[in-house]
Amino acid sequence: MKSLFLALLLWFSNLSGKELQSNYYFESPLILSKTIDPTCEKNFEVLRIPDGKTSYRINAQIIAKTLELGGCPIQINNIRFVNFTKEVTHGLSVLEQQLKDFFKNAYPTIEIQEVHISPRGVNNRLPKNIHSVFDTNSYQTNKGTFYVIDEKGVRHYFDFTIDATLNALYTTQKVTRKEVLSTQNTGIKPLPFTTFRGKPLDLLPDTPYRFRASLQANVPILDRHIESLPIVLRDSKVSVIIQNGAVIVEFIATAMQEGKLYDIITVEKADGKRVRAKIIGENKVELQ
Repeated sequence: MKSLFLALLLWFSNLSGKELQSNYYFESPLILSKTIDPTCEKNFEVLRIPDGKTSYRINAQIIAKTLELGGCPIQINNIRFVNFTKEVTHGLSVLEQQLKDFFKNAYPTIEIQEVHISPRGVNNRLPKNIHSVFDTNSYQTNKGTFYVIDEKGVRHYFDFTIDATLNALYTTQKVTRKEVLSTQNTGIKPLPFTTFRGKPLDLLPDTPYRFRASLQANVPILDRHIESLPIVLRDSKVSVIIQNGAVIVEFIATAMQEGKLYDIITVEKADGKRVRAKIIGENKVELQ
């Protein structure tokens, strides 16, 4: 009885490791069992993609039942449908390289392990000189769409997915709004590249920056999380310049606001009178 129990436990353990995925890529329209489950002992036909189809969706229950009947049971969990997408072959190496170059240009430290590219339609004729066009914000996600234009001006669209890791800057402790970025509150570590609502930083900026909002520890730092440090801080002493032709008058005042270059702020003179001035340099303003 004990040996039977152990055998059943081992069988269920092996079964639990086989999970149906929601997406598969194919080159041949003949989908075999080992395409879905490489550990399957038999390599039998599961599905044949209809001719001319570059993508095909089928009920997950059908795939699971076919595998089960062939002796390769698989778990479907919460998956309702399975998508099969044709892998690009013509011009694939060129498209892959351009995709990699696009992301490496945005993230010099990115490590791309795998690239998947699939056409949105039948792309039998692509231009000889393939040039991929990406959306401005495509670098923020590991999956998206790009296109190439053929000699007739027709756009050919492709979906892409990349598996990659990125050396990203992250918070090593809880940080507060207006806190300056430093080696004390940030670090760098490899993170799975997925989808971000902004551009992850992969290096500590060369010039002083501060956090625009509070962040918890162990959070990837995005470009929208930070801002350059103002060159004039509130309550700091500033040199106020008044120029009238060749005559220049200069005096010291107190900044009532912080600001960046060319911002208009309020400053308070020694007599308590407040005036408006434009920031023209670090702790230097020009009376307006």
